[in-house]
Amino acid sequence: MNKIIPLLALLATVAVIPIASAQTSSSIPDWIKNNAGWWADGIIDDNSFVSGIEWLVSNDIIEVPATAVSGTAESTIPGWVKNTASWWAGNQISDDDFVNAIQHLIKVGIMTVPQAEQAAPAMPAPTAAPSSSDSALTAKYNQVKAELAKCQQYDKASEVFLCENEFKGLLESVEYMMESKKYVVGPMHYYYTPAQVIITPDGNSNLFITFVAHNTDTKNNSIFCTGPTACNYAITDGKKDWPYSTNTVTAGRLEMKPDVIASIDFTFGPPSQRHLERWNYDPSSEYFLKITEPFGNLNLPLELTVK
Repeated sequence: MNKIIPLLALLATVAVIPIASAQTSSSIPDWIKNNAGWWADGIIDDNSFVSGIEWLVSNDIIEVPATAVSGTAESTIPGWVKNTASWWAGNQISDDDFVNAIQHLIKVGIMTVPQAEQAAPAMPAPTAAPSSSDSALTAKYNQVKAELAKCQQYDKASEVFLCENEFKGLLESVEYMMESKKYVVGPMHYYYTPAQVIITPDGNSNLFITFVAHNTDTKNNSIFCTGPTACNYAITDGKKDWPYSTNTVTAGRLEMKPDVIASIDFTFGPPSQRHLERWNYDPSSEYFLKITEPFGNLNLPLELTVK
């Protein structure tokens, strides 16, 4: 039971558009329906289910028409309501059918929904999301956080670990995106934060760049870099280009499916092949990450600090 509570807290703190009403039906996020499904399956108790739904209704995440409370109160939730929740979670009935069940719970006094917004149920609050004005990124962050919370429902520690390992890396990438500047290259979106140049005692310059790429296309796109002399990424000052030293595109080609997000690291400095010219930082020059992919070209401005 305790494993499910953080998810309810997440439900209670995420702001999304209204998902159901007696007049209209709209696309309902899976992580909200899962809550109803888990209750129907006995994974969470009645109180947890009611508390979460009360808050969703009170804050217009689920819209329920005004419902009069009858004079006869009930203390237990009828079995047919649990069946309705299960069918709704499985997309077997409409949003309106589920709303009718919620109306019944309000009518018999099992669920209370005051007109004014009420505080979220007293449960552990999730980590605050990084600031971002991009609503799509915020929605992505909330989605990944919900998927990560759902990992706790597995019984075996190994399954929890594998599940969390999948979503923790993605969550880190989305957090990075929310704190970064976005650059659009065709269907690919690149997210970058200022990088640091390290000057070694022997005078070598080492630049470590991390960027996150998001394929927003409806088809696969690839990032190509098969070697220092055959790579679609380089440092340039607008006149001269320098090859990378190391990167994390280990296979030389990173194929990205639609909506896939990938974090990529590049190092520039002493080249891996001695005949190639090394890059050395000149504070009087302006540098760019030169991107020359088949889907688009860009000189991404590098904001550099020196250590």
